[in-house]
Amino acid sequence: MLGLPETSTAQSVQREQDGSLAVDPASPLMSRLRVDAVTVRARPYDIDAPGEIVAEPARSIALLPPLTGRIARLDVVPGAHVRAGQVLAVIISGDMAQASADEDKARSAWVQAREQYDRSQHVVGVGGGAMKDLQAARAEYEQARSELDRASMRLAALGRDASAGGRAPQGAKMTLTAPIDGVIDTVSVAAGMNVTDITTVMMTLVDTHELWVVADLAENQASLVRAGMAARATVPVLPYLHLAGIINGLRPSMQPETRRRSAYFTLANPDGTLVPHLYAHVAIAVPQAPDITIPQTAILMNNDATTVFVEVRPHVFRRRVVDVVLDDGADSRVRSGLVAGDRVVTQGAVLLNDD
Repeated sequence: MLGLPETSTAQSVQREQDGSLAVDPASPLMSRLRVDAVTVRARPYDIDAPGEIVAEPARSIALLPPLTGRIARLDVVPGAHVRAGQVLAVIISGDMAQASADEDKARSAWVQAREQYDRSQHVVGVGGGAMKDLQAARAEYEQARSELDRASMRLAALGRDASAGGRAPQGAKMTLTAPIDGVIDTVSVAAGMNVTDITTVMMTLVDTHELWVVADLAENQASLVRAGMAARATVPVLPYLHLAGIINGLRPSMQPETRRRSAYFTLANPDGTLVPHLYAHVAIAVPQAPDITIPQTAILMNNDATTVFVEVRPHVFRRRVVDVVLDDGADSRVRSGLVAGDRVVTQGAVLLNDD
């Protein structure tokens, strides 16, 4: 058995007035006691939630027609990879033809005003005209140039088609081009279709080099999550991928229909393995107060109380009641009774258990 002869233990241990037990450092009993500091462990608590891979809102663009007209050509299909500036569709538009005619008219007026200004400069230069005539010609020239710039910029904004060909007048064509590199997600029009509403989304373009992993949190989960927490995700259809990131933020409000709130983190996707709308499982590590653990060999029962011996001074020990969780394994979590820095008898404590 672990106990020493009763006479030896009694001679080696002295009870002090406060109930502490002082052990003679030279006694054989002291050599059979092992004293260790309690272990402090930070164990984050994982919140598990369903999630989804989605396109980052700033990288998802709905493309609308600049003007009404007929779609003469559609160059892309869903899933197509496109580069910034690439032509996606060509539209023949009467409004575009009018804008082109406005530019031609503005250009003619500008040429005429420039010629008049040049003549006025020459006449004044040889002393044959009034300065006020030159100033008037210059004002007309500046106004004509401004009007031409306005008409040209409007055509550029509408997507003037710089290519030739086709039976339609060149001025009636406008092009829809990709504003960024990305992938065509949806297409809702077809060649030959008339577009009568400029608020109609023709197609959506997403840049998938960065995506969001969005976790759908219940009310009691959302209250625990904060930006900056570590998160992990797995995608059932791609089990070999292990995704990780830091929570960037949470939706500012709960969804009224589902009473759930979204949290998201950004994920790099340079090779395009991930695509929007994939289902995911998300785990968010919520920090918890550090756990104190002790070996189960330190725990003694005393009058139906769970106790340990704490070293209060070198070679002096005091019994203390603790509340523990008897986990599987060699260690137990302490819910109360001990604090970080405490030193307890982890081996041989039964030799002090003389109450």
